[in-house]
Amino acid sequence: MRKEIFICIGIIILIFYFSSPVPYCKIIEEQVDEGDAIYTLGETSKIEKITATLLKVKGTSMLPAIKDNSKCLCIKKENYEVGDVIFFFAEINGQFHGISHRIVVIDGEEIITKGDNNNFLDSPMTKKNIICAILEMPRYKVIF
Repeated sequence: MRKEIFICIGIIILIFYFSSPVPYCKIIEEQVDEGDAIYTLGETSKIEKITATLLKVKGTSMLPAIKDNSKCLCIKKENYEVGDVIFFFAEINGQFHGISHRIVVIDGEEIITKGDNNNFLDSPMTKKNIICAILEMPRYKVIF
């Protein structure tokens, strides 16, 4: 009887795992320099005009969904929702950093994000800070 319970629990976990969406990302072989995370104001205005792009994501704040040095497909959306993984710019110590985190709260015009692997919320922002959303799809469709 006990063995059957563990098998049932395992099957339920597998069904949940394979049916839940994950970011459409692929680990890339080349290493990204630390300097690649910092953008100038001119570079941010060029990136804001995109409709779809491949992003190199550096860091571990989105583990396990997005691994360090992943390349992710990012698309522009009209409406962003809680749960979307977005790419946005934040000014940190006078420099612009590209960040990929998940939206956890939308309160009117205010949007709050958090890295899945972080224990803290990011500073509030508005939709104008968002560049694009990292495309998500069911796990069983991700083929590399």
